[in-house]
Order: sequence, then structure tokens, then C-alpha cells
Amino acid sequence: MKISQIKAKAGFTLVELLVAIAIFAVLSAMGWKVFDYLLKVKDRNATHEENLGQLQEAFQQFQRDTLQILPLTANVAGQIQPALRLIGQNLSFSKAGVTDPLKQGLSPYERIEYQYNAQEKKLYRLKYANLNTTNSAQPLSSVLLTDVDQYSIVVLNPGELDRWPATVSDANDIQAQQLLPRGLKIKVMIRDIEYEWIFSLLNTNYLLKSQSGSGSDSNGGTPNSNVNQDGQNHNSLNNGFQNNSSLNSSLDH
Repeated sequence: MKISQIKAKAGFTLVELLVAIAIFAVLSAMGWKVFDYLLKVKDRNATHEENLGQLQEAFQQFQRDTLQILPLTANVAGQIQPALRLIGQNLSFSKAGVTDPLKQGLSPYERIEYQYNAQEKKLYRLKYANLNTTNSAQPLSSVLLTDVDQYSIVVLNPGELDRWPATVSDANDIQAQQLLPRGLKIKVMIRDIEYEWIFSLLNTNYLLKSQSGSGSDSNGGTPNSNVNQDGQNHNSLNNGFQNNSSLNSSLDH
């Protein structure tokens, strides 16, 4: 009588299966961490690119505006405003740079104002399409910067001043109202990083020389004064202007 022996089929034991599952779980966790890290880096890079783009656009806007500031007074509701005024961190100034290719009768000059809203943490740029405005005039508003934790602006003449004009002058003294400081310094802190920008402005020292060297004309006006299409008396832009378009800018992180 033959006795047949049945051999057990080869296979994985329970311990081997548990070890394999544990190894697969560890590899999966490591792979997920790497994948999650790559996703976070991608999102962070996208945020940095967006923030950098916003800073570049704001800097370029500041640069264009400061290069186009002109010594022209403005008229707001019948009150003469200086060519550049800084009061309580609110900056307003007159500038050129407006083109009218369609001949619509647009003024070649406009009034710009920078306002910082601490509650919203936003820096706004307000644009008035004319140097003559009323209190009810609504400017074109745009947001220059967001997430601004701190904002400060001073004029350089050559020292730092938090107010311009530096002294209170007669509103009828057009030449005094047209004087510009030597430059502007703007500081902003965004997401715990401080940025500092310095811009030079048009040299208007010739106005002081003209004021000291000549008096008023027989009609009581200021010397060498013309009337622009906005109805403002101002010194001829072709008399004594110097080429002062050099820009000193610094960006500190």
C-alpha cells in the first residue's frame, strides 16, 4: 500500500504580508510628503511672483509720475493748490504726460494724489483729469499696493521733511506755490519686508532766482507768466527748465 504525501503549496506568510504592507505604507507616506512639498513650493512661488509683479508695477508708476511732475499750481473749488503738496502722508501733485491722439480736447496736465488706507492696508492712486476741479469731482481710483503694513513718504530738500510746502506762503504767490522739493522718499512694509524708493524731481531753483531778480508786472501778475488751457497762471515751462530726469532708486529687502 502506497502512502502519498501532499506537499504544501509555497506562499507568503502573514508576517511577510504585514512587512510588505508596512514598507508600502512608508514609501507612500514619503512620496506624499515630497508631492505635498512640491505643491506648496509651486503655490509659494506663484505668490512671490504675484507680489513681485505688484511691486514692479507700483515702482514703475511712481517712476513715471515723479519724472512727469511739473511746477504747475492747481485750482480746487477756487482755492489755489501748490504744484506739490504733502500733508499727513497724503501726496498730491500736478503732472504732464497726457496725450490726446483723437483730438478730444483733453487737458495735457492732470492732478495725481496718493492715499494710504491703514484699515484696508492699501495704497491708492487717484487721478483727476484736469488741474481745475471741484470738491464734488470724482477721480479715477486705482490700487497700487495691497497688504501694506506700514507706509511713509517724505520730501527731500535736501533734508527729510514730512510737509510741503515747508513754510506757509501767500496763495497769491504763484512762484512760491510752484516750487518743488529735490526729491521724494517712499517707504512701505509689505509682509514684514521693508522697501525704500528714492526719486529725484525737477529742479525748480530757477524760480527762486527769477523771484528775487524781478518783481511783479504792472498788472499785478508774476513775471514771465502764461495761462495754460486749464486757466492757471504759471511760469513758462520753456524758461529755465533743466534736464533733471535722473532717477535715484533703491530697493531694500
